[in-house]
Amino acid sequence: MSETTMTINPTFPLQTTATLSTLPFGTLRAPLVAMAQEHELPVIEDTDSAVTVEVPGFGHYHFTAQGDGLEIRVSAALPDRLHMLKDGFAEHLEELQPGLSQTLRWSDTATVGALPPNVHVTTVQSITPVGRAFLRVRVKAADLSSFQEDAIHFRLLLPAADCADPEWPRVAENGATVWPLGDKSLHRPVYTTRHIDHAAGEMTFDIFLHDGGRATNWVLGAKPGDTLRIAGPGGGGIPQTSQILIYADETALPAAARILETLPRDSRGAAVLLAANGADCGYPIAAPEGISVTWLRHADQQSLCDLALTARAERPDHFLWFACEKSDVQRLRAAVKQDKPAPGQSYIAAYWSQS
Repeated sequence: MSETTMTINPTFPLQTTATLSTLPFGTLRAPLVAMAQEHELPVIEDTDSAVTVEVPGFGHYHFTAQGDGLEIRVSAALPDRLHMLKDGFAEHLEELQPGLSQTLRWSDTATVGALPPNVHVTTVQSITPVGRAFLRVRVKAADLSSFQEDAIHFRLLLPAADCADPEWPRVAENGATVWPLGDKSLHRPVYTTRHIDHAAGEMTFDIFLHDGGRATNWVLGAKPGDTLRIAGPGGGGIPQTSQILIYADETALPAAARILETLPRDSRGAAVLLAANGADCGYPIAAPEGISVTWLRHADQQSLCDLALTARAERPDHFLWFACEKSDVQRLRAAVKQDKPAPGQSYIAAYWSQS
């Protein structure tokens, strides 16, 4: 990898640092770079004494050699994103060096034991049908300013239905999020912000209804005035492109719809959408004129993965956005990685799993 220099992005003004005195920089350098490449994060500096990784829209990780150890500097634009980057680093460090993440101590003054800054307490305002298989939930919160186009996903935090005294996540001494376990564990499915009104502090999202789903069970029993906790925003924003290929099943229709309606008017490409009843599912989709929209039914037995690979070969200059069941995602991701694409050319995510 070629060596480059960089300047911290001025749009990431918040910073915090931590030192790991017992972990040599050289030990962590290669795994850090490999992990960044695996997650398609740009490595904008890689030298014998420093590595800098960008998390688009969120901030930077900057690792430098310091004596026999290393210093980690995290930069972000907003407090919740600073927390999420610290949390993410603690998780990855635990994978690389089990137990070491517990020694992390950051220079900022996050309150130990408090609710993480990326957890928002919202109040349900309304629940209305969308098409044949979705319910749209509108919630209100004190501050949703961090929900922007560079991060359109978030998680619902749902206790078990029979849990009368739920526990919520808290900030640990090492800056990571501690989640309740056992009977107190939370179901944390990912959803997409469909519309947001920052002035009113209101956001809407759509839940696909399916038998046995905990989110389905929650929304069918929810009513205006209920409290709902959410965590986010998470990754996966609006691709900054005017050439795109989109492949999505029902679970990803809200995200695909959000992207399509936000793209530049002169965008070109295709969207292939899979639903039990195809277009008859009634989910509203609005796309720029230059993007063809094709609906498939499950009965067609066409593989979204195979279709995406064919289209990608024909239009390699188009951004590939793909979200559906885990097995198809794994197959597509493996095929794409063989081409060793540059970071930021695709978004490939599992929205659910049959297993």
